[in-house]
Amino acid sequence: MQYNKENPYILGKLPPNIDFESSKLKDALLRARVALAELKGYSFSMPNPFLLLSPAVLRESLASSEIENIHTTIVEVLQNQLFPEKEQRKPDKEVLRYKDAVVWGYENLDKYSISTRLILGIQKKLVHASHGEYRKQQNAIVNHLTKERIYTPPVARDVPELMGNLENFINNPDDGIDPLIKAAIAHYQFEAIHPFGDGNGRTGRILMVLFLIMTEVLKWPILYISGYINKNRTEYYRLLNDISANGSWEEFILFMLDGFYFQAKETNKVLFEIMSLFDNYKTSIKQDLKSIYSADLVEQIFSFPIITPAKLGKALDIHYVTAGKYLTKLSQAGFVKEQKYGKYRLFINQKLISIIEGE
Repeated sequence: MQYNKENPYILGKLPPNIDFESSKLKDALLRARVALAELKGYSFSMPNPFLLLSPAVLRESLASSEIENIHTTIVEVLQNQLFPEKEQRKPDKEVLRYKDAVVWGYENLDKYSISTRLILGIQKKLVHASHGEYRKQQNAIVNHLTKERIYTPPVARDVPELMGNLENFINNPDDGIDPLIKAAIAHYQFEAIHPFGDGNGRTGRILMVLFLIMTEVLKWPILYISGYINKNRTEYYRLLNDISANGSWEEFILFMLDGFYFQAKETNKVLFEIMSLFDNYKTSIKQDLKSIYSADLVEQIFSFPIITPAKLGKALDIHYVTAGKYLTKLSQAGFVKEQKYGKYRLFINQKLISIIEGE
């Protein structure tokens, strides 16, 4: 049947018919594999990888949300994560939910693998109002400006069977398909199924990174893949559509392999800069502010690049007044910058934020 974006798409099962021996695929795969191996190796060398998880995941959360036209800034999100959810701005709330979904998915990956339970759990973290189940109605992807229908996913009754097929494909280690190529194929299939009423794009991008962890390509969810998709958004959607319309898999897989390569290189660079700054802060604070120095103190102003005395006090198990004095001394010495935000005193690690923002 000829493809028609106005009609529910009749989606084929996985695996697709692809020439996995293509020289173009092999060359792009090798390049991406080497870059990701370097990133994985570097992450193992970090003394405390969880220290860098928060800023790295937040950077990915912001880029992924921008693809869905949720616009905010790193600074605004970092500020809002310190406040109760009822006080948070809606865009910042959405970005923080993405971060929570990534962390929740990562923490539960060993328990559930990439299964219906994990997928539904991630989507519910992203969309609190969801019922934690696959859609029961027809949906469509529509251009918000022109109102033109871009793509009509399969009918709702086919979603459970298609998701079951996708789950089997993802969790089959014996099919001989390299995990990076499989990640690209599975990503298209998930987005084509469009199994939820909301949160499909964000859920799909989280699952892609978690799959690379499950297959031991990565150790931590620190690959900034949404940044690549965001920069190449028009091409990304064109290639997805070209698979649906023409079965043109190779070009999309090459696009994603390039993304894995470029973002592994960029993530490695960002992590190196963060670790260099962290080591510099540890040495300098220990030397210049010996009376307040502790490794835990330095870790907190990196785990939370914008922090309050109350947050620091709770983390270090000290009174918030004492924590405020520590932060004031750090501010006076130029390690952080103090700023008033309503009733709150915020202390900002501006050098770290500049690295996260790519400046």
